[in-house]
Amino acid sequence: MLQQPRPAAPEAGAPLLSLAGVGKRFGNQVTALDGLDMEVRRGEFLSLLGPSGCGKSTALRLIAGLAEPSSGRIAFNGERAGKPSAAHKPSATHRTAATHPSVGFVFQEPTLMPWASVFGNVHLPLKLAGIGRREAEPAIMEALEMVGLDGFRDAYPRELSGGMKMRVSIARALVTKPRLLLMDEPFAALDEITRFKLNNDLLQVWRQLNCTIVFVTHSVFESVYLSTRILVFRARPGRVAAELAIDPALERDEAFRTSPEYAALCRRTSTALAAAMNAG
Repeated sequence: MLQQPRPAAPEAGAPLLSLAGVGKRFGNQVTALDGLDMEVRRGEFLSLLGPSGCGKSTALRLIAGLAEPSSGRIAFNGERAGKPSAAHKPSATHRTAATHPSVGFVFQEPTLMPWASVFGNVHLPLKLAGIGRREAEPAIMEALEMVGLDGFRDAYPRELSGGMKMRVSIARALVTKPRLLLMDEPFAALDEITRFKLNNDLLQVWRQLNCTIVFVTHSVFESVYLSTRILVFRARPGRVAAELAIDPALERDEAFRTSPEYAALCRRTSTALAAAMNAG
């Protein structure tokens, strides 16, 4: 990651999207979401926190247009979301919400093409959009530079560590310069040291791009460190049980991780999570 002066955190503004009374029932009769009401505000770093199976990832997939709600309404900029057009059909690597022009999706697993180089993997969303390798190169190298992998453009996934593979996945989502970045527990399988480093790098990317991030996690500590706002989900069927705001002006660094303020925020968030699980 480039060492640059730290930009100010983006200011959260008007709602970018909203979910009203959203429910999702699967064919096996499992109800993942029921009566979910939430909004995502422009420029914020929003974490969806809850236990495994509470519907966090399902909510993210509905926002991305990868699935349709069984009930309720999802609206982008006040307009009801419909099915993606053929030009915006979701792929395994880059997802575009139905009515939103710029959405990136990062999955729990890197899902890289093993036969393609780092450069080739990051090029894929642009290639699918009809942008050739030479024309796409500046954007690809910029994305790789943002995640600290510009020196590994010709490497293959088998040559990379788990953390580096996830960086490639993030670069692939960033190459289109999304205004909304959806991330589904991207660091859950990584060791703590790598996870801490990627948390810091992700905050830097968020500031550089001035984008909106919705981040799914089951880690209280990660949600408090990253977020300007946390929505705590109750156990399945999922819905928002609590909302916690965190001052975006807080300096997120190693000193913050060991500060009394961070510890107090983690206790508050843990209490909210325990209450939500009991309510579920």
